[in-house]
Amino acid sequence: MLTKKSKRAVGKKSRGKTPRRSLTVPAADRQAPGEAAHSRAYATLKEAVLAGHFRPGEVITLRSLAKELSIGEMPVREALRRLTSEGAFEGLPNRSARVPTLNRRQVEQLIDLRQQLEGKAAALAARNITLVQIEHLRAVQTGIEKSISSGDLHTFTSLNMAFHFEIYRIADNPVLVPLIQMLWLRMAPLVASTVSLLTKTANMRRVGLDNHERMLAAFQARDPAAAEDAMRRDLAVLDKIPGYWESLPITAG
Repeated sequence: MLTKKSKRAVGKKSRGKTPRRSLTVPAADRQAPGEAAHSRAYATLKEAVLAGHFRPGEVITLRSLAKELSIGEMPVREALRRLTSEGAFEGLPNRSARVPTLNRRQVEQLIDLRQQLEGKAAALAARNITLVQIEHLRAVQTGIEKSISSGDLHTFTSLNMAFHFEIYRIADNPVLVPLIQMLWLRMAPLVASTVSLLTKTANMRRVGLDNHERMLAAFQARDPAAAEDAMRRDLAVLDKIPGYWESLPITAG
């Protein structure tokens, strides 16, 4: 886990936090020289942000990340620089960075953009998808349902991301997917800080699961319009969760 100093957050603490898993880099990659170490540090940190490892307003230090990753500070510094340019972090003095906090208008704009881009990706996936890929998505969806039933928020977050990004991979649009990833990098900390609200409300759990089932049915029918509609519905749920806006560690504006 990160040190206590690296866990200090700016502003209001978010509700519904879950224990955070440590970042890990395979032993072989810890010893990898030059470009390999830089690439692995970047990939590991990016995956951690997307998976909700960090929270809005959280301050991290170069030293704490390097220690946790068991990798040199130079690759970690480069990874932070790249992710800062992509909007995942804000640079701070003294070799540290902060996860951005957003105002309500920014959150609404991000949700709107996600609906447009991810809806388009779902429509493209409906044209490309195979029966084997549909069955794989069904298996992931089964895991999502089990994680919700057991209250395993870590697994739920991981599998939900896997479900979505498998769809975007199937869309096979190399221009669209990086844009979606950038929006997820901005939204993932907020989503992670409120995931417990979605999973603890029976009606919201059912709505979320139903939207995934609608997507699967649309893929089975090779119906791009229905797939896009289901994806848009799924993302529209975010700010309809009871207590969502009150729970967010957002800034005024």
